[in-house]
Amino acid sequence: MDRNREIIEIKRLRRDIDAKLQEVKALDPCREVSLAVTKLEEAIMWLGMDLKRLHDVDPYPSSKDPSTGDVIEDTSDGLIM
Repeated sequence: MDRNREIIEIKRLRRDIDAKLQEVKALDPCREVSLAVTKLEEAIMWLGMDLKRLHDVDPYPSSKDPSTGDVIEDTSDGLIM
């Protein structure tokens, strides 16, 4: 798979997993649901790390800029998480 196609596919997967994450979060809370939420969040994070490996644009461009104060940007791909 070429690099651009792989980036597109990873972003699609992150979006799809985020949609499932929102469905799981709507369930009655319990330990098992909490663990499922954590694992889905981890999957999104690891796919984000794969984007980093592919040298995709940083989803948090000012995350290392102290002049931005306590502002934390939304993810560039619009995930709710």
